[in-house]
Order: sequence, then C-alpha cells, then structure tokens
Amino acid sequence: MSKTITVEGDITTVDTRTLLSTQGSVTAPSLVVPSGMTKITKILVAVASDGLAVGSATYLLRLGGSGVLKGEQVLTVGSSGTVAVQAGSDAAPQIGRLYEISDVDIDVSASDTISIAGEMAGSDNGTARMVVTVLFA
Repeated sequence: MSKTITVEGDITTVDTRTLLSTQGSVTAPSLVVPSGMTKITKILVAVASDGLAVGSATYLLRLGGSGVLKGEQVLTVGSSGTVAVQAGSDAAPQIGRLYEISDVDIDVSASDTISIAGEMAGSDNGTARMVVTVLFA
C-alpha cells in the first residue's frame, strides 16, 4: 500500500528555492516519510503563474532533507512565459495541468523528514503556484 504527502505554495521570487509547506487549510502538514516506506514511486505536480510580469520561466521541483537518500533530487516540472498585452485586451490565462512523473525510483528513509521545494528559474513572470503530491511505497 502506498502513502502520500501533498504540499503547495506560492513561488514569488525568481531563482529562489521556496519551501512548499502548506496543504490548503492545513498550515503545517507532516513532512515525515511514512513508516515502512523505502521509495518515492510517483510524483504528481501542477504549476501555473499569474503572468503579471513579462518573462519566461522554467519550474523546478526540489526533493531533499534527511529523508531523501543520496542527496537532493531536482526535476523540471514545467515552464511558462508572458508578454505585455495590448492596452484594453485581456491576458491569456495560464493553466496548471497536472503532470504525472511515473516510474520514479528515489530512495527514502522512513520516519525522516523530506523537504519539498519549488523554484522559478529564468526570468520572473509573476507569482507562480505549485502543488505536489509525492507517492511512497
């Protein structure tokens, strides 16, 4: 049986590692690798930007902490770009589609803490929102 951790948060500054540490109404969800789990086997992630600044960015997911064996793992999970809109028009919406990373094989240490962070790399295109679910087995 698998177990999960889900976290989310805003990424407001380019090239800055931002901990994803909330879960909706839960302000401090557990980030402890569940007992008996030895691997991360799948990751679900969605990210989108409000596009209020002109620029293009790539979004990185950083998995680390003492619960992730063999060091921090960094995955590319999306990108977005915006341009200045013509006066009087509406900017195109950005949609954060769910992205599934299957067949993940990251070793973890049960009962240790995992850190889950997002990062906007490149140029700032506004505030991004990222949500991540990590599945353990």
